[in-house]
Parts: sequence; structure tokens; C-alpha cells
Amino acid sequence: MYRYLVVMVFTLAMLVSGCGQGAVSDNGATDNTGTTAAAETQSKGQLTVKVLDVGQGDAILINTGEQVILIDTGDDKYREDNRKNEDNNQLFAALDKEGITHIDKLIMTHAHADHIGKAAKVIKQYGVTELIHNGIPSASGAFRNALKAAKAQGTKQIKVKAGDVLDFGNGVSFKVLNPTSQIIENDTRDLQADKKVNVNNESIVGILSLGDFSMLLTGDAEKDVEKDLLAAYGNSLKCKVYKAPHHGSHTSSSFNYVKAVQPEYAIISCGPNNKYGHPHKETMQTFKKLKINVLETDKDGTVTVTTDGNTYSVKGER
Repeated sequence: MYRYLVVMVFTLAMLVSGCGQGAVSDNGATDNTGTTAAAETQSKGQLTVKVLDVGQGDAILINTGEQVILIDTGDDKYREDNRKNEDNNQLFAALDKEGITHIDKLIMTHAHADHIGKAAKVIKQYGVTELIHNGIPSASGAFRNALKAAKAQGTKQIKVKAGDVLDFGNGVSFKVLNPTSQIIENDTRDLQADKKVNVNNESIVGILSLGDFSMLLTGDAEKDVEKDLLAAYGNSLKCKVYKAPHHGSHTSSSFNYVKAVQPEYAIISCGPNNKYGHPHKETMQTFKKLKINVLETDKDGTVTVTTDGNTYSVKGER
């Protein structure tokens, strides 16, 4: 009886100890280090974001170590007056330089050629796993060609709206803030009735996060969207790095909005001597008043943001 009691007490002690120190990993196995496998992965995470120099357009390459994500592709042709209608292969040159052979997620923020002009070619060349967009129909040739390429390549299509959260792997997430269900519904209805819509305000806007680091990605969203985001999210818009919308146009980056974001850095993607005059002086004045460091792809080349979720750095290539 004494031996039996000793064995029982020892067994109970082991069970209690196991519950207090072990953690169950994602696959159900016990991890006796005291931390979950997911937490270990995030602590070792390294996020790299490159705002690529693609001329007058947008293309953002994200690498989490687990996934490669491309947000927009730039245009298929140059928009600069001195090279107008020439093939623009800056994106492919940049991807080759980075050693990219496959893209897990391609996000098309909105259906303008300077953002998705090369989407179809990217899908064909890199075997994109998921094509992500807002689902709003468009007569844009670039948009339609991308959908056709996705169907032909067996690429999965995912439609997103405000409130959705995308998992980029290794603890990196992307929370979608725009477009709202209302914008999607209204613009879809208006397009079906042959009415004009503001495609810029359909842009996928979201916060990219790893640990304590966050970066606001904005497409071409204009001041009406910024006003709504400010009302809906307020101080939760705060991010370390701000990708300026609409290439630094005065149609975006309203003072109160940028003030709420409180970025330490702003990155502008635009082409040298572009006919739009981007970035506009009003935007640059806003950044100056708020004491925000600014980098531009036309002057600084590709801008690279790296972070481990705690510290981060922002550097231009020239």
C-alpha cells in the first residue's frame, strides 16, 4: 500500500509539472521549452520590405522567410515622357536581382496600369500561388489580363475587404483596412450601371505587422478614404513606416491622417521627371511639418525596410 501511494503521488507530481511547463505546438506535440513553436518562430522572424524602383508606378516586394509577396507590379510601359511606351522591365530586373523564382501571393491594390500593368506577365513567369484583389469588376485591360492569366495558370483568386487579415508567414500579418464592403458594393453597382467610380479609392490599404513593427501600405487611396480610416481606426493607424499613397500626390496624405499615423519614415514611389509632378509640394510640406524622414524611389532607388519585429532600418540603394 505504501509503494502504491508513493507511485500515485509521484505520477500526480509529474502531471502537474507537465501542465505548468510544457506547451502544445501547432501540430499537437508537446514543447517542453515553455514557449510555443509559433512564438519561437516570430522571435526569430526577419521581415524585408522593398519598395522597388519601377519608374512611375508601384511595386512592393515582401519576404518573410516563409513567403514571398508582391504588392502591385508597376506598369508594362514607361510613363516618363522621354521613354513613353518603351517596355519597362525594371520589375523583372529587380526580382531577378533578389533571386525570386516563385511568388506566393500577388496583391493587386486597384485596377490602374501603373500598379498592375505587369501582373499577367508576373503570373505567367513566376507561377503565383494566390492572386489577391478587391473583387470589384473593371474594364481595365491589365486587370482582365491578370484574371485570365490566373485562370490559365491555376492560380487561386482571393477577394479581400476591410477586416480581413492575411497571414504572410513567420509571424507577419497584413490587416486590410480598405476597401470596405460598402465601397465594394457601391462601386460594383455603379460600374454595372455604366457610372464612373474613383478607382483610387478602391485601393487595398492595410497594416503590415511583425512584433512591435508596423508599416502602412496605401495603394492610391485618396483623402476621402483617409478621412474614413481616421474615423474608424484613429490612433490604431500608428505605424513606424508610411508608404505614401498615390506617389506623393496632394490628393492623398492629408495632414490629420499622416499625423495620426505618426510615421518616422515615409516612402514615395515615383518616376524621375514624371509628368504628374509627383511628389507634390503639399505632401512634402506635410512631411516636413511633422518631421518625417522621406525617401523617394526616383532619387534613392529601391528603398529597403528590414525588421526583426523589435528594431528596424530604412535604407535607399543610392
